[in-house]
Amino acid sequence: MKNESKSKTISDALRDEILDGKFSQTGRLPSEHQLMRRFAVARETVRAAIKTLSDLSLVDRRPGYGTFLADAATARAARKFAVIVPDAYHPFYARICRGIEEGAKMLGWATLSASLGEGGLRERAMKAATLAEMFRNEKVGGVFYEPLQFLSDGEKINRAILSVFDGAGIPVVLLDSDFVAPPQRSAYDLVGIDNTNAGYALARHVIAAGAKKIIYFSNPLPAPTSLKRGNGVGIAVTEAGLGWTRESVVFADPLDERAAKRMFAGPRAPDAIIAVNDYVALRLASTLAAIGLKVPKDVLLAGVNGDKDGETANPPLTTIRQPCEQIGRMAVDLMRSRLADAKLPPREVFISAPLVARESTLKKPRREMKAAAKKRK
Repeated sequence: MKNESKSKTISDALRDEILDGKFSQTGRLPSEHQLMRRFAVARETVRAAIKTLSDLSLVDRRPGYGTFLADAATARAARKFAVIVPDAYHPFYARICRGIEEGAKMLGWATLSASLGEGGLRERAMKAATLAEMFRNEKVGGVFYEPLQFLSDGEKINRAILSVFDGAGIPVVLLDSDFVAPPQRSAYDLVGIDNTNAGYALARHVIAAGAKKIIYFSNPLPAPTSLKRGNGVGIAVTEAGLGWTRESVVFADPLDERAAKRMFAGPRAPDAIIAVNDYVALRLASTLAAIGLKVPKDVLLAGVNGDKDGETANPPLTTIRQPCEQIGRMAVDLMRSRLADAKLPPREVFISAPLVARESTLKKPRREMKAAAKKRK
């Protein structure tokens, strides 16, 4: 343990010097003998420290020649990179940002996080555009970007913001969502969950619970993630031989009582609703209650994200729990490999997201199920 502590002290000191540009002119680190004398340690301890730096892609070891800085792009990015997340105030995205910070810290990277506040969508879009210019001028090594959503001209604005970084040769990793509608894909790396499978899994779950008439409910201006989740729901419903029509998908404000009443008018009234996310699901639940419908007695309800509010809701909400911190850390890994090889094709990485079944998709309250089980015994 003592040698491990010494090794870490050495690797931390050298890492800080690398980030400060101390070895930039020659690109070469001191020899093992020089480091042994400087830190008064054995060769094995020095080699362990160098291995740590090598594992972080900060240096390359060349037997017979010495230890050199890794390629210029990686060294540059190790200094600082930007995080632009318009919805960072939301717990879901805040957790992704924490994952990025954790992953960056492990690599010795500095982060420049952009807070866009809780203003209107258009206001945050303008702030994001201003920050893009600022970060380009800061010469950041890379950018983590959550595409702007729910704007009629969102794709145009996102392209304009991303072009700022493209023109400067700054790589970008997209968080959670692309900015083009499926099945299209942009030319950027992306990390999130398999949204088609999320919708599919939730639909299979409510079908197993007895649902026959299922509706997918989303925001009036759906993001690409929303469209994929809706596609997944449609696939599962169709596979089960149940009805899936244009009326099975509703794009509306979850607080719109008239839209809620229209869903339940006529013979196609749903017995299950899968919402684009937990935020929308919980607001829709309050609207349903206002028009005299109860979850899950009258209609089953589920969402996506795994927000804390869904866990404490009455009834608790069935959801797909997104591994936000893991998404953030994977984004850092994608950036690291992109910097090492700018010619890699655009990659889309899916992180596994479990379904968490709760009372909102149970026809009988949990206490009644427990009582029935006890009676059977």
